[in-house]
Amino acid sequence: MPEVAGPAPSHSRRLAREVAFQAIYMSMVGGVEIERALEVALSRHTLAEDAESFVHELVTGVRANVQELDDAFSPCLATSWTIDRLAISDLVTLRLATFELLRLPDMPPKVTISQAVDLAKRFGTKDSASFINGVLGSLLKETDKAEWESPIVVDPDPPEPEFLELADQDEDDDQAEPVEEGVKAGSWVIKRDSEEPTASE
Repeated sequence: MPEVAGPAPSHSRRLAREVAFQAIYMSMVGGVEIERALEVALSRHTLAEDAESFVHELVTGVRANVQELDDAFSPCLATSWTIDRLAISDLVTLRLATFELLRLPDMPPKVTISQAVDLAKRFGTKDSASFINGVLGSLLKETDKAEWESPIVVDPDPPEPEFLELADQDEDDDQAEPVEEGVKAGSWVIKRDSEEPTASE
């Protein structure tokens, strides 16, 4: 019988962000070494070389600059909130997006924020998307990207209406792929719409 071809490697940066999120989340919650968590997260998707490189850039960048990233977005939290009160899913999303805003000068900020909101919808609580949107919107005003200008492009996969002011098209939005329902690292499983991991059977 002829071999069945697997899925074509994806160049999607949207998917790459989700894989980076999964790796960092698994490492933080499951106590998994980041290298192992990254290996597991990557193994569940077929990424092209450029997308996999982007995953490594995000994970390495966040891990190497945690204090700088936290210090950057902390002033944008409500006065009654501190980092240690954040859901881990929200913290990971904020760190990833803050890294992009501060350390990736060629990445359009509206793409960063729009896709961070999408991560919050997928993996956070019911209030996470609006929370992430607000914090990053405030942070953007304090960065070098505050006056970013780029051509207006219609996003083929826009977020909900309340976030349209931050919607923009990533270069690969039309290649977006869904994330699997559960992502395992050892005995830990990431479940959507949950702040805590659950042990697998």
